Amino acid sequence: MSLYWYMMGMVVPALTVVIFSRLTRNKFVAVFLTFIIFGVSIYRGFYHSEWVIFIDSLSIVLGYMLVEVYQVDKEEDD
Repeated sequence: MSLYWYMMGMVVPALTVVIFSRLTRNKFVAVFLTFIIFGVSIYRGFYHSEWVIFIDSLSIVLGYMLVEVYQVDKEEDD
């Protein structure tokens, strides 16, 4: 069961940053909202180890880099 938390820690924060940047059209607001969501969940005690928190932090940075490389936050002209 602990492997599940590590796998979710690698995927969910990066995906959250990408989705929020697509919705808000601003990568900084997306990272800020993601930090708020995961900060509240850490405060409430939903994490089982410090490694999961570390992996979440790296995943948020990875999500920011994905938004930067693929320019998800830019609006397309048709």
